Amino acid sequence: MPLSEFLEVPFTKDNMSIHSTVSAEGTRHVQRIPLFHSLRVRLILASLAVEITLLSILVFNNLRLQESSLVEQAQLRLTELNSLLNAAIAGPLAARDFGTMQDILDEVRHREGVVYLALIDNHAKIVAAAGWDNKTPLPPIATHNISESDGSGRYDAEVVVHIGTQRYGKVQYGLSTEFLNASRSSVLKQSLLIAGVEIALSFFVLWLVGYWLTRHLALLSNASGQVTAGNFDIHLPVKSNDEIGQLTAAFNLMSKAVRERMADVQNAAATQHELAQQTLQDNARLSALLSTMTVGILFEDAENRIVYANTMFRRIWLVPDSAHLVGLPTTEALRQSANILAQPDHFSRHLLEVLGTREVSDSFEICTADGRILTQLSYPVRDANDRFIGRLWIYEDITHERQTAEELMYLAERDSLTGLFNRHRFQIEIDRAMEELKRHNTVGAVLFFDLDEFKYINDTYGHRAGDAMLIRVAGEISHLVRRNETLSRLGGDEFAVLVPGADEKSAVQLAERIIRGVSQIPFRFEGHSLRLTTSVGIALYPQHGGSVEELISRADAAMYQAKEAGKDAWRLYQADRDASREMLNRLTWQERLTNALDNKLLRLHFQGVYQASNLQLSHFEALVRIVDESEPSRLILPGQFITHAERTGKIVDIDRWVIRECVSILARDKKMPSLAVNISGRSFDDPSMPQYIANQLAQAGVAPYRLLVELTETSAVSDLHDAQRFIEALQRTGCKVCLDDFGAGFSSFAYLKHIKADILKIDGMFVRDLPNDRDNQVFVKSIVDVARGMKKTTIAEFVETEETLVMLRKMGVDMVQGYHMGVPVGDPPELRLPA
Repeated sequence: MPLSEFLEVPFTKDNMSIHSTVSAEGTRHVQRIPLFHSLRVRLILASLAVEITLLSILVFNNLRLQESSLVEQAQLRLTELNSLLNAAIAGPLAARDFGTMQDILDEVRHREGVVYLALIDNHAKIVAAAGWDNKTPLPPIATHNISESDGSGRYDAEVVVHIGTQRYGKVQYGLSTEFLNASRSSVLKQSLLIAGVEIALSFFVLWLVGYWLTRHLALLSNASGQVTAGNFDIHLPVKSNDEIGQLTAAFNLMSKAVRERMADVQNAAATQHELAQQTLQDNARLSALLSTMTVGILFEDAENRIVYANTMFRRIWLVPDSAHLVGLPTTEALRQSANILAQPDHFSRHLLEVLGTREVSDSFEICTADGRILTQLSYPVRDANDRFIGRLWIYEDITHERQTAEELMYLAERDSLTGLFNRHRFQIEIDRAMEELKRHNTVGAVLFFDLDEFKYINDTYGHRAGDAMLIRVAGEISHLVRRNETLSRLGGDEFAVLVPGADEKSAVQLAERIIRGVSQIPFRFEGHSLRLTTSVGIALYPQHGGSVEELISRADAAMYQAKEAGKDAWRLYQADRDASREMLNRLTWQERLTNALDNKLLRLHFQGVYQASNLQLSHFEALVRIVDESEPSRLILPGQFITHAERTGKIVDIDRWVIRECVSILARDKKMPSLAVNISGRSFDDPSMPQYIANQLAQAGVAPYRLLVELTETSAVSDLHDAQRFIEALQRTGCKVCLDDFGAGFSSFAYLKHIKADILKIDGMFVRDLPNDRDNQVFVKSIVDVARGMKKTTIAEFVETEETLVMLRKMGVDMVQGYHMGVPVGDPPELRLPA
């Protein structure tokens, strides 16, 4: 590679500016430099410009001084003429000697510069004139300065003729101004002549100085051209100690350094050629080895471009052998095979995340449209200096192994007849759901149902009819349950549905859909039309039981209560249909809640909500607890008393107590972060609640923005009009509103545009097992994208692991809350501990 593609050197020869160019092929071209690009010309022009400016100022000042002198002389002349005319005319005019007056005027008229004279008596009559026709009206007297011209070539003036105080008339005369113009012209010509001579002398001197200063640049220009052509042995003599001499010395050093560098480059080129040959041989051996492997191998460089792909990689990704991959961006090469991806968006998003980091290894599974399952591993590649130089991708087809494992898992957890979960898997799901319900202090339901008269049909028409009936029922009910609900066949004709997050109303609605759906199944067997009915039992958490065993046994008992009621019906669990026991339990809880409110047994615990990006504390959520009267060291959690509080109506009093306490805490401690309080559905229906909150804030002098009000999604969607009214009323007070448990509803996105909440708190059931549940990952990402588009803040609760936190950060969640950052703590002084 040449030293440079083009080298331009200015130099002078025979008083001509030349531009020397050497092309990349080493051919020398000489072309003329534009005149005004010459250093010498620009030096001369700049000096002349300065000198012309100074001379212009001098000439202008000279003309101004000369003009002032001429005006003074003209004014003196006017004064003398006025005195002369008054002295000469006053006597004859008083004696009315017109002959003498005419002679005086004629004599003055012949003086230099006087154009005309006219003698006017006190009756404004011209009595004598010289150089003016008596019949022609006299011109007006000049009002301007004598140095200013009106175009007539004269200056008209007058003098009053008087003797003592006696006035006899006046003399009007015109004085020529040609002498002023002549004097001006003379001065201008002299000044321009002097300036011209000065400029010519300066130009000559400047040209000599410029030539003297730039005479050595020609040598440097020619020498540069030779260096460009490849002659690095040139050496210029240093003839002076000025800047040009220093530049010449620097040029000699540069030429020597380039000569030494070129020698080094030639030696390095020879060494590099040897290494290249050795590398080619090593690459050939490595390529042969990689081509025989049963896994797909892909190498990419630091710019994410492919440098190698083996044969198995092409087979796995269905890339034709004729396709050229080397040099293509990795993402582009893989997207050319996007037609075989079952989830191209999901995969591309993951791929971009991996490409965006250079520090970690990564593994991933890809499901293809043709049913194959691929594992993808990636490892960063570094050189001997630990610099990142690329990434290794390994792909393996594990379809057969995965199918075998899935078949085994399916047989272990599925009912072989209907394909539904079996009793074993149902037990796992309900155990997991109960842990979540308890941790999240939410509700749920278990539904048990079987087919009425199934034994009769099975005994009468045989097991084939019974099996067909079970398959039809399983298929029909599967369409009635939602994704987060679990339908299982426990054995025989018994089925169960696990419904997390369901309250009594939702559970009853599902039971009615099941009864209606089963009764509408058209079932014919061997020409016989059979009508199917079912009985459904409902057990609610935590009303009917706080453990898995209690819920299952009570849902089963409720199913038999439905059968006793006549079948083809549903029943909520009743404690052996003993209404007095339920009433006693309700009265007991009402008394306990009343005592808690009256005896100050309510306590607040606080859990921090943090910025996801840096874990900076944003605010606290206030969580209510009750001191157990029988055991003061024990606190009763909300999951145990909130349902009873809602049924007895005490929840409104509890909500107001929480609001008062939080406002009081904020008023006492100005440095306390904002507090979030939960409002129940019963308080939500209270139209006076927003005003109550506003009054509490005003009385305590607390800024409204420091109190954040959380409403559950289920209570908000029960009446969208009331929800919007309630939220708008809170926002008018200055409080922000958070929609809690977002996503738990059936159509969260559909009504979000009608509920103008400021913050969305994503339901914990989507977050708890986020790293292992891809459906939840898609759902959470969708919530974040929608919230960002609507300019709403997002909070993810139930963050319990670092892996979950990292994933939420990548998804763009704004805030996080959970045991990973901190558990709920007690009274406000404890909040001073670092999070």
